[in-house]
Amino acid sequence: MIKITNPADCCGCTACADICAHEAITMEPDALGFLYPRVDETKCVDCGLCEKVCAFNDQYDKSLALPIPDAYAARHRDVNEIMKSRSGAVFVAISDYVLENGGVVYGAGYKDHFRVVHKRAATKEERDEFRGSKYVQSDLTGVFSRVRQDLKNGLTVLFSGTPCQTAALNSYVGKKLRENLLLIDIVCHGVPGPFVWRDYIEYIEKKQGARVSVVNFRDKKYGWRTHYETFEF
Repeated sequence: MIKITNPADCCGCTACADICAHEAITMEPDALGFLYPRVDETKCVDCGLCEKVCAFNDQYDKSLALPIPDAYAARHRDVNEIMKSRSGAVFVAISDYVLENGGVVYGAGYKDHFRVVHKRAATKEERDEFRGSKYVQSDLTGVFSRVRQDLKNGLTVLFSGTPCQTAALNSYVGKKLRENLLLIDIVCHGVPGPFVWRDYIEYIEKKQGARVSVVNFRDKKYGWRTHYETFEF
């Protein structure tokens, strides 16, 4: 049975909840909106799967890790694609290839009023929602099990997320299904709480007297080196 005594030992990836066949684990937010697992002990059978799949355990499978990472620098050939993305649009180039060859893409989008969640895309139009940085922890509820089902169905899957999210998915799907799974993570230094983001949206809407319609966490209008967020109302 998974028990989180130190919040630093959990990234809210939802792998433990998705792996539980008895639905004994639910993800519940703390005061800042960060998700942590809660176990219903009346449903738990102590199978240990939740602990085994956790990327924070000492037995996490690192067999695919390179002794020394290979490093490359790249950017998209189309400057228009670059301007619509937050960095060099490499994610767009790779996801275009996956989609054009019948695969699917998972990335961070929005639900409700700019609540950051992971979504599935089977077309470039659906994928375009994943463009651009979203500096908030995304909700992955139910996503890992859907990725695994896509892999079982023989689809190539591209998943983009934070390093802890990709590590968790890598552990969740297991060695047999990894062959058709492509993982893209980002250089991450942590994320603010989802409730902080929710309250900030509410604050600026009250300040402007209008409802936010477009969010840009890092607008290239002010150059590549700046980190200005912009909003449309």
